[in-house]
Amino acid sequence: MPAVSVSRDALTKVKAALNDYRIDISGFSARVEQQSIDISKSAELEIQKITRQIENTINACNRLRTEINRLAEAINQKNSEINSTTQQLSSAQSQLAAMQGKAANLKKQISESKRAAADTEGEANEKMQEQISQMGNELSRVEIEIGRLNGDISRLNDRISQLQREVHEAQAEKARKEDELHSMERFLDRLQNKQERMNTVLSKLNDNMDMMLTASRSFETQTVTKTEQSVGNIDKCIAAVDAYLT
Repeated sequence: MPAVSVSRDALTKVKAALNDYRIDISGFSARVEQQSIDISKSAELEIQKITRQIENTINACNRLRTEINRLAEAINQKNSEINSTTQQLSSAQSQLAAMQGKAANLKKQISESKRAAADTEGEANEKMQEQISQMGNELSRVEIEIGRLNGDISRLNDRISQLQREVHEAQAEKARKEDELHSMERFLDRLQNKQERMNTVLSKLNDNMDMMLTASRSFETQTVTKTEQSVGNIDKCIAAVDAYLT
């Protein structure tokens, strides 16, 4: 009789263990489903993060292109102004050469007229002095024009030098922006490739999750059924032992 009692106790413990196992298994598919949802959401969040990075990078590339276009336009405008200013400088230099030649000729005429006047007297001398005076006035006007042209030439040269510096600076800045844009475009390409790979992985992951969830539900159902059958068999055994003991 003690051996039978021990067997009943063992059967009772096995039944309790099977019931605990059945309770654990009953939530198996639900836990698998929740984990599948969590994994999928985590992957989607990563894709959303990549998508935001792509959008920010595209915006940054567009801003760089706008800045590069602005610099290119500024360079063209400054080069156009350099050409225009260079033409003005050439014209001013030609006028200066003409004025300097005229001044030299007037000085020569005045010098010759003064020598000639020294040998004349009376009315002829007065006429020559009047001519010398007129030539002197003309020389003064020519020298004033020469001074103005020299000032213009100096300002034009300064402006050309300034524009050339600005063009050089703009070209250097444009080159830096272009390098930055090329680097940004390569980064964008990597992000887009990563996004494409992640979308492919997520799609496969969801497909596998669906198959795993189906398998887990089938496993849970079959396991719970078999466990319940085993518990039922143990109950029969216990009942038989009880009947024997009585």
